[in-house]
Amino acid sequence: MEKNGWKGLFRPENKKMRSNILLALLLGILLLAAGRSFSGSEGKTASPPQPAAKETADRETERRMAEILSKVEGAGQVDVMLTYRQTEEKNIAHNETREESGETMRTEHTAILLEDGDGATEPLILTEISPVVEGVVITAQGADSPAVAASLNQAAQALLDVPAHKVAVLKMK
Repeated sequence: MEKNGWKGLFRPENKKMRSNILLALLLGILLLAAGRSFSGSEGKTASPPQPAAKETADRETERRMAEILSKVEGAGQVDVMLTYRQTEEKNIAHNETREESGETMRTEHTAILLEDGDGATEPLILTEISPVVEGVVITAQGADSPAVAASLNQAAQALLDVPAHKVAVLKMK
């Protein structure tokens, strides 16, 4: 190319040079676009469960338990509250990539994702630890009857695998 650089590029005798530069530019853009589509799932990491989703699952457990306990003879309307010692934990499979550059070392963790038939992806779960219930409070209309209170206490122990002293059965006002 000539000394004045860009001006010389547009001369008729440099048509092949212009074509090569344009081709290299288009190839670069194509490679960038292709790189993003191939690494789309690798760059994603599994996000922890959203608090709202966890709270909804806890509320659903309480609701189902209240529904079941309200069917105990003499219990009447029942409300249940659970407290947890340990919440649900999931151990997610991941790839670890280590890259050394001079004195610095970079480690990158990416979740291993599974894709179902519909194209939805979710992380591969290696182990799952269920939540551990710490205590139970049951309020029931019929809890003033010792027999009903004992039945509700026994049912809560059986459902949640908690000892009797961790279950409180109270009369609902």
